[in-house]
Amino acid sequence: MTRISIIVILFILFAASCKKDETTDAVIEVPVGQLELIESYPIDVPEPSGLSFGPDNNTLLTVSDHTNQVYEMDMQGNIIRILDYTGKDLEGVTYNPDKNLIVVAEEADRELTFIDYSSGSKLETYKLEIPSNSDNNGLEGISYNTNNKLYYVVNETNPDLLISWDVNSGIISEDKLNFASDYSGIFTDPDHSLLWFVSDQSKSLFQCDYNANVLQVFYLDERKYEGIVLDGDIVYLVNDATAKLYYYQIKKD
Repeated sequence: MTRISIIVILFILFAASCKKDETTDAVIEVPVGQLELIESYPIDVPEPSGLSFGPDNNTLLTVSDHTNQVYEMDMQGNIIRILDYTGKDLEGVTYNPDKNLIVVAEEADRELTFIDYSSGSKLETYKLEIPSNSDNNGLEGISYNTNNKLYYVVNETNPDLLISWDVNSGIISEDKLNFASDYSGIFTDPDHSLLWFVSDQSKSLFQCDYNANVLQVFYLDERKYEGIVLDGDIVYLVNDATAKLYYYQIKKD
């Protein structure tokens, strides 16, 4: 074989290798959805953080990381009651209809506290053993999945984690998240097997599958959205800075 032939073959192999790497490293674009603001309501909750439906989706629950209390509101953000329980560094809240419980996420101590919905009294507290790099980068959101009976918890950042957990087994799984600058709220949609994340710093809402693969992203107009629930194509969000409840509609193509 001549020297020229060897050079040509090596060039072809190099070009093929580059093409393969190029294909492997290609960035997959995520579809961008559109939101339309329907209404916003001021709520008398200082620094609301976290959002959940109450029983039968007829009320809303939120927590304040200023007063460290749990608030139940009507669908226009008017306060119905303030629970007796006062926590520490409350950031997330969810309602468990199977047990008639409210569960709150306490950021700094990485704890989940169970509260009786009817009485508002504290029942039990469970600590999640996860890395702790800062008191301010702990548990930020929680949502109960009525299908698999698990709680889905997000750790804000450092580490960026999605945790599935239950009372009997503790932590079932930990998945590293990497699609936002931080994670400030989570909602499980068991009817469609979806997870929804809201990010304060990225000013975005993410629709994901149960493995936290992003299916669609929606850009928000400002920061400090820290709680989310959905009812069909209506998105409910609370904003820590404005102390407002927002209704958005997902626009169809």
